[in-house]
Amino acid sequence: MDLETKLLDEDRLEPVSATEVMRCWLADEVEDDPDAPDADALATEPGLREELIGREPIAGRVFAPEAATWYRTALSADELCDLRVVVGPESQGWRAVADDGRIETIAEHVLAADDASEFEGKSDEDLRKVRSLADDVAQSGPNGRLVVVQEGDEPAYVADGNHRAVAQVLALSCGEATEKREVYFGARAGATARS
Repeated sequence: MDLETKLLDEDRLEPVSATEVMRCWLADEVEDDPDAPDADALATEPGLREELIGREPIAGRVFAPEAATWYRTALSADELCDLRVVVGPESQGWRAVADDGRIETIAEHVLAADDASEFEGKSDEDLRKVRSLADDVAQSGPNGRLVVVQEGDEPAYVADGNHRAVAQVLALSCGEATEKREVYFGARAGATARS
């Protein structure tokens, strides 16, 4: 059963607009940039979309012309563990850490490593940052919402918040995190070719 069907069956989805998701994602992206536009001040969806895609190209895929249905929900620890990392080339980025692309597998590899520097040269992802974020999650709980997308029959993936998702699973594996994670979940009926 796909994630959307499961969440719908359990009545765990609260509909939201794509504009709300874009606004929240853009606000996270510009949080530390004093020269960035105020996400709340961008009044139109095209303006938000353009600004977001300019900063995060994956948003072009997430907010593609084939509209997704957007929801706000909370994922259980098992659902979070089963998510995949952001789509992209095989054996690069997150997939260089775990070729199955599962958030849980990546967290297991990070946990098993004596030192995050062992991944240097294999992946361009900052795994030291993941360990630091896991400590933050253990102390203060999750920070911000993830943006999760399911395209057709493909497994759901984290479009925004991969570091935070892996960090939460890492903290969970150490028994130091809450079981639920707030996400924006977008479901698109037609499968899209994986990049």
